[in-house]
Formats: sequence, C-alpha cells, structure tokens
Amino acid sequence: MSRFTFICEDEPMPFSDGIVSKKTVEFNGESLDGIINEFEMFLKGCGFHFSGHLDFVTDEEPPEWHTEEFETPKFDFSEIQKLNWPFPRQAEHSESSDR
Repeated sequence: MSRFTFICEDEPMPFSDGIVSKKTVEFNGESLDGIINEFEMFLKGCGFHFSGHLDFVTDEEPPEWHTEEFETPKFDFSEIQKLNWPFPRQAEHSESSDR
C-alpha cells in the first residue's frame, strides 16, 4: 500500500483581493483504479470541469484514422534553362548592346 498526497495551491491574480488557497488530498492507494478515481476527484475539487472519466488506454489499439494516397503534381522544369528566366540570354544581351 502506498500513501499519496496531491496538493493544489491557488494564488489570486495580481492586484486583486483574492485569497490564497491550498487544497490537499491524502490517501492510501490500494489499487490503480482507486488512485485514478482519487486523482479525478482531486482535479474536480481544484476547479477543473471535464466530461467523462480518467482511465488508462492501451497502446495496442490501432489508430482510428486512415492515411490517403495523394498524387503529387509533376512539373516540367526543362524549359527554365532555355528561357533562363528572369535574366535574358547572353546572346540577346550582347546583340542589344552592339546597337
């Protein structure tokens, strides 16, 4: 049997008249389910609101999502060398400078 202590310390917002509070839960844990239930009650006592309950989930379950195959578009970059964009070709540049 193990002894557990959960502590939650709430501090007020700066420049407010709030009170510092401290919540402490101490218990003897006899089973994993009992420890989980005590921790769930501790979280709720600290102001956390959630639907459902805490539980352990095995990692052996397959994921529920599925991957989809997408076709990647193919681009033809062979024309880029011929056009030499954004710079003009050397031949065009030399012809215009001779004039």
